[in-house]
Amino acid sequence: IKEQLQVELSYATVIRYLHELDFHLRVPRPWPLPLLDEPEREEQRQGFRAKIKALAEDPAVELWFGDECGVDGDPRPRRRWVQPGSKPKVPHLGKHIRRNVVGAVCPQSGEFFSLIFDGVDSAVFQCWLDELAQGVPPESGVRRILVLDNASWHKAKGLQWHHFEPLFLPPYSPDFNPIERLWLRLKADYFTDWIARTGEDLMERLCNVLNHFINHSSKTASICS
Repeated sequence: IKEQLQVELSYATVIRYLHELDFHLRVPRPWPLPLLDEPEREEQRQGFRAKIKALAEDPAVELWFGDECGVDGDPRPRRRWVQPGSKPKVPHLGKHIRRNVVGAVCPQSGEFFSLIFDGVDSAVFQCWLDELAQGVPPESGVRRILVLDNASWHKAKGLQWHHFEPLFLPPYSPDFNPIERLWLRLKADYFTDWIARTGEDLMERLCNVLNHFINHSSKTASICS
């Protein structure tokens, strides 16, 4: 700052100015370095973007995007606006109650399919694939492509994909999966400051929320488009 502005500033003045601009000291989260060099990684992303765009424009292709979402019955408090000096409180039960949702969405139509499990592994994912194949049966002349990340259970040997074709995202590319936005809305709109006292409470609320997305396909399409 001294070199660029050619002024003499004390440390206290700089800190006060940063506070006025609403800067705060934060410890950065550890973030793994990508396995690929940045140019190679970006080349993969650009190639995938072009591929998914071509598939989306193909009238004979129906794109589905799948992912898993963990939902806690006692979630961490979310940030909120408060007046200086106030100390907001939210309930905290302290129990470890958690369920995992495995879902898939078709952004074009808003169709949504999901199941709730206690955990996720290759056997659970195969069970979900089997139910998905029944819930979204094959249609003559339509290729159904299921886009997924690179979780180990998505690439387990011997998986039966039925009439779905798997397509895997590039590394470090959750922004290419529109179901991520659905998970964000699910947690923000229905589980902020909400506490599940039992696993049954969490299951009931999850079922109600997931049914809401299933029964309101236009809203789901709007979120995931």
